[in-house]
Amino acid sequence: MKFPVSFIAILGALAPAAHAVTFYTPVSITSSTSSSDLFSANNLIQGPGIGYSAAEPHDALGPGGDPGYSWVTAAPGGFPSDYIAVAGRPILVLDLGSDLPLSEISTWGYNNGNANGVSAFSLRFSTTGTFSGGPVESFTAAISSTTRDSHPFTSGIQIARFVEFTVTDNYYSGGGFGPPPGGDRVGLGEISFQAIPEPSTALLSAAALLGLARRRRA
Repeated sequence: MKFPVSFIAILGALAPAAHAVTFYTPVSITSSTSSSDLFSANNLIQGPGIGYSAAEPHDALGPGGDPGYSWVTAAPGGFPSDYIAVAGRPILVLDLGSDLPLSEISTWGYNNGNANGVSAFSLRFSTTGTFSGGPVESFTAAISSTTRDSHPFTSGIQIARFVEFTVTDNYYSGGGFGPPPGGDRVGLGEISFQAIPEPSTALLSAAALLGLARRRRA
């Protein structure tokens, strides 16, 4: 069955609109280490256009390790101790404001120049703010404080308002003497979720027209 070239061209022009990237940004974040954090976890919820570019490839806008763009803990063991070994695993609880369909989490590293950045983390999901059972998802994270690191969920779509983000490791190595130095703190540059893409109204209308044309030619 053949269709006019002009009709096919319209479909092709409309298709990219279905893949525009939008993000779910947390409305609040609580940190298990908030009483001693060096930079507040609230710095992780700046969102597209503020914390990172709204346009591809969504690079971070602020400098790595900057107090206005990053979250980082205190250093309870002092340099060059390993934060995780001394203080355990810090936990962030992200509140998205309402129940949302989640299939991915995006992170930006703390600082390219030291090992304080998160290197591994696990996630649990909840609609009530109460978490039970083991981690649903586990990931490794890039050290880059510029580049977006996208982590699709292996378990598929999770419906959640609250996400528990547990840091399971940082980039501490070699006693923290580098390269890169650090590891006596745990930090992150930005955190967000890519919204699940939905077909645009125009594309759905075009698909409906296509179906109608097929019925008339049948």
